[in-house]
Amino acid sequence: MKKVDIRFNTNFPIKSQYEWRVLVDGLETLVNNVRIETPCHTTSTFIEGQGMKWHLSTEANNIDFTILPNNKQATIK
Repeated sequence: MKKVDIRFNTNFPIKSQYEWRVLVDGLETLVNNVRIETPCHTTSTFIEGQGMKWHLSTEANNIDFTILPNNKQATIK
C-alpha cells in the first residue's frame, strides 16, 4: 500500500495550470483532477518554513496518472 496525500496547489492559477498536488509516498505530482476510490480522511502536517498543510489522505494499491489534452488526472484505487 502506498501513502497518498492530496492538497490544493496554492500556486494555481497564477504560477501553475494544475489545481492539485498528489503526494505518493512523499513524491509530488501536479494534476487538474483527482478521482479517489478508496476510503480517505483529513490529516495535517507541519512543514518547516511553510507552516501547517492540510490534506485528504488515503492508502492505495494503484495510482494512475492520465494525461489528456489540457488535463492531467490522478485515479487512486
